[in-house]
Amino acid sequence: MLALLLPGSARAQTHEDRHVTALAPHALLRTSPVVLVNPVEQRRARAITDYQQGMFAGWALAPIVAFFWLWQTGNAARLRDWLRRRIRTPWIVRAAFGALLGLLATVAAFPFAFAAYRIGAAVGLTRQPIPSWVFGEVARACVIAACSAVAVAIVLELVDRTRLWYVAFIGLLYVVVLGIVAVEPVLFTPLASPERPAPAAIVALGDAVARAVGTTPVSVDIAREASRSGLSPARTSGLGPFTRIVLDRDALARTTTAERTYILARQYAHVVCHDVLWLALSGASLFVLAAALAVLVSDRIGFRRDDDPLSRLALVGTFLGVTVLLLLPVYNRIERRVELRADRIAVAATGDPAAAVRLFVRTANDNLVPLCGRRTTRWYFDSRPPLGVRIAAVTGRANPCPR
Repeated sequence: MLALLLPGSARAQTHEDRHVTALAPHALLRTSPVVLVNPVEQRRARAITDYQQGMFAGWALAPIVAFFWLWQTGNAARLRDWLRRRIRTPWIVRAAFGALLGLLATVAAFPFAFAAYRIGAAVGLTRQPIPSWVFGEVARACVIAACSAVAVAIVLELVDRTRLWYVAFIGLLYVVVLGIVAVEPVLFTPLASPERPAPAAIVALGDAVARAVGTTPVSVDIAREASRSGLSPARTSGLGPFTRIVLDRDALARTTTAERTYILARQYAHVVCHDVLWLALSGASLFVLAAALAVLVSDRIGFRRDDDPLSRLALVGTFLGVTVLLLLPVYNRIERRVELRADRIAVAATGDPAAAVRLFVRTANDNLVPLCGRRTTRWYFDSRPPLGVRIAAVTGRANPCPR
């Protein structure tokens, strides 16, 4: 019935989906998660995850290497001089230099991003065609270049005007981050991935769930582009009156009513706990710490003969990338705790842990997500708790994942 309410809906349930749907609640609550998930898909999931983590490492390290090369070879100073010969206005020179740094970072990371996209497409985690993906990457590069241009121009202007430039920068950063996060679902998301209002049946279900969680209903939308690439079939975005819950179109077509209730309960748990705001503040604070460490370390390195504050931004960018990577597991740990809290609230609101386990098993099979992942790497890479840990948390059973 729900598929009729979702025009152009994604494929019907596969044999694996039907098998998961047929699992009895007592089996979901009593059987080991290792037995519930598809062992063949789990072997594929582990191999794909290893590949994706390797590509992420290359994607993150490539801009760092590129920035260091730019500064160490003196090309940063030559680029600065080239811009100054052609542009007379100092703040435009700074903005152009920042834009080129942003473009350099995206170009350096492009091969790794494309490799990760291709493996996702090969195993069915995304159905986005190559031209569409490339267009999205070009648009992302333009946005990064524009943001880098504005950031460099503003920071260097603040440095010229006051010794307390860092105080002004921190305040401005928080204002900008919170402003973007607040209006993202109504101002930015429609440009990248259009959404449409959810069917009346889903809205009514969401209203009932909101009352059970103890909060007021918010707008519920459906993503127009179906995808299996995410670890979650829904997300919450925006702040205050702009708050939205966005459901994945594929997930709605494949899941049962109980699972959809649990999905909505998790998102309303994020709403009631103000998790979007909390994660935005946490991310901004960690970025401020990373930037402070990057400036501190780069100041300990002597100036080249052709250096000035503008050309040394490449060196600052090098250490900024390093410190961000060092602080990434801290942010991921915060996000894992947020996700476990949302699971607890959702189970308490729905009183149906079997639906949660069914959803986790379906996610493991359909999205090729490892039940536990590698113990040696998940502390760094995983922004969500392993599915095995989440199943243990909602059922009160032993954790199947080695610590």
